[in-house]
Parts: sequence; C-alpha cells; structure tokens
Amino acid sequence: MEYGTQGLAEQVRTELEDSFHKHGCGAEFWNTYQRVLSRLVPADDSRTRVTNEVALMIQQLGVVQRAQLVPGADAGP
Repeated sequence: MEYGTQGLAEQVRTELEDSFHKHGCGAEFWNTYQRVLSRLVPADDSRTRVTNEVALMIQQLGVVQRAQLVPGADAGP
C-alpha cells in the first residue's frame, strides 16, 4: 500500500488494523508493521519517532497492552 499525503495516519492505522483482524498478533501482523515502517521512513534517527508513534497506534488498536517505546538518541543511559 502506497500512502498519499492526505490521511496518512488513518491509512497506516487501517492497514495495521486490517492485518491484525486477519492475522491476530502473529508473525504476519509484525511483518506488516515492518513494511509500514520501511515505507514511512528510512532507517535513521527520525525512524525512532515514527516507530514510537506507530507503536502507540498498535497499543490503541489493542494488539498489545502497553507499547514498548524506543528511547531517542538524546536519552540518557
């Protein structure tokens, strides 16, 4: 699924929600999650922010009880 500029968050949410309904929280759901992240941002520092936003979206969908967020580059030890 390619994303237009309008409703990006809603499109991502719908794609993840559809995958969850089809696959539960099994491996194929998490493959979908990885594909979504790869399309949204390259693997660099900005990916941390997007990863955390998508993780919170997954929490809101009820896939996980509590999202585990990735600390940013400026986080302390």
